[in-house]
Amino acid sequence: MRDWGLRCCMLLLGCWSLAALAEPALLLVNDLTQAPDLSSAAPALATGPGRETVKAWTRAPHDHLQWVELRLAQDWHRASPPLLAVGGALAARVVVHAPPDYRAILKTRYENDLDPGFSRRATIYRLPSELRSDQPIYLAIGQPGQVAKVWASIDDIDSYRATDLGFVRANTFFISVQFSMLLVILCFWLILRDRVFLHFIAYDLFVVLYAMTDSGEFYSLPGAGWFGQFGFHLPQSVSALGAAFSIWFIIEFAELRSNAPRMARWLGFMRWPFFALALATWMSFLRPALWHSHVLNHLVVVATGLALASTWVAWRRGNRQAGFFLLAWVPLLSLLMLRVVQLIAALPQPAWLEYGFPASMAYAAIVIAVGLADRTLQARIERDRAAHMAQTDPLSGILNRRAITQRLEEAWDDASVKALSVLFLDLDHFKRINDNFGHGAGDACIVAVADAIRAEIGADDSLGRYGGEEFVIVLRDQDAAATARVAERIVERVASLAVHVGKRAITFTVSIGHALRDASVGSARELVENADRAQYQAKRNGRNRAVAFRTLQARQIESEHVNE
Repeated sequence: MRDWGLRCCMLLLGCWSLAALAEPALLLVNDLTQAPDLSSAAPALATGPGRETVKAWTRAPHDHLQWVELRLAQDWHRASPPLLAVGGALAARVVVHAPPDYRAILKTRYENDLDPGFSRRATIYRLPSELRSDQPIYLAIGQPGQVAKVWASIDDIDSYRATDLGFVRANTFFISVQFSMLLVILCFWLILRDRVFLHFIAYDLFVVLYAMTDSGEFYSLPGAGWFGQFGFHLPQSVSALGAAFSIWFIIEFAELRSNAPRMARWLGFMRWPFFALALATWMSFLRPALWHSHVLNHLVVVATGLALASTWVAWRRGNRQAGFFLLAWVPLLSLLMLRVVQLIAALPQPAWLEYGFPASMAYAAIVIAVGLADRTLQARIERDRAAHMAQTDPLSGILNRRAITQRLEEAWDDASVKALSVLFLDLDHFKRINDNFGHGAGDACIVAVADAIRAEIGADDSLGRYGGEEFVIVLRDQDAAATARVAERIVERVASLAVHVGKRAITFTVSIGHALRDASVGSARELVENADRAQYQAKRNGRNRAVAFRTLQARQIESEHVNE
């Protein structure tokens, strides 16, 4: 287990170190107020010096295209050719005009024929090997507007591949963890059929789907390229559905309806705006690109705060699953809030947030899966406790009449049991104990007798309280002689007991009848009746003794009645 964890840590460190190998070229960036003249094969140099950066961040207003000019700070002299990478939460079209011919090139991460040598973290444009600092590159961003900032950088192919490889490894690892948890919980549901597992499956399925559509890797899967025609609409819709189903899951998993009912109603209401947003994404006449992500992000902020508050209340009120939820989702929701704030404020996305968010989603999936397993374990413990209470005499802690009868019938039907005998035990003069010392003293005597019997029987034998002061003992694989010895030992042990009530010590005895299964006994019930008849004979013979059932005596014993 420790080696496995060490390998995972080394993999993640490797991903981050690979990401740190690449150092994009220094760029001069200008935001243009109007479209440049692209008629010339070599457009004129911009008048302004431009701001210096290695990663240009920009966005587009809703009403017109935003033109951005990129230039190298110095001529390209690296060994491998340069390439332009454009990425971010893209909703708009990004048209690139690059030397030498400055023809319009439009690529999106949703296409299925992109360069297979790179991930879809960004769209890649190959540039001339002799790119000079006086050769600008133009980006036309818009149609519709771009609410979140997009980034552009120029890097050599070798360095970018190293960075891209780290991203692919990390992203594949995190998605694989989530998908594995999804399969585990699916197996749980197939066996247990618990509805909360279905809520987790729906929620986690949309989370995995969103991670793959947002990164673009979904569209490279066989047959998934067809979905690329929907562009940003698919990840936006999936993210809204993921939020809705996550609320459904939280309410069920943390049992909020019983632990925080008012907050559960408020949180439950939040599902419907998310479903509405998922539907609105596909209604082009509503122009969702201009407002959808803003509304979605603000709703996520509200729902996140309400989810944390309600589960905190449920946890403080003793709900175990709410604690698992907080443990799983506090890191995830913290990073989610930072991601939403970054998008709302149109801030650049730092690298640690790019990797931290999917990492926290994978971590949350693992903890929630453990929480679901714990929920199943708790349900099993409660079921076993209920079954135990249904079979146990609450006073003495031994089996009740129904349970001891069931044990006897199971032993009767068990072909591996070669010999089967029953002892029927009754306290002598028990009514006098209750009358003289009270029912509390009588209860204490019953508990003492149960403890004494348990000390004399084996682990495979069964003891139950048949009713009042009567006990039934089922012995497996004991012949007549061994059964008689057990009965005698119980008689002697009980006779030596002294139950103290106040300053007085109560002594008492028992009478036992025992019967062995043979060809004349037709059922388990008849075997108990035979032992009971023998117990009546023990009473008749003077009590404080054990008597074996004799078939020829049955009619005579049954006709007599012994006063207690």
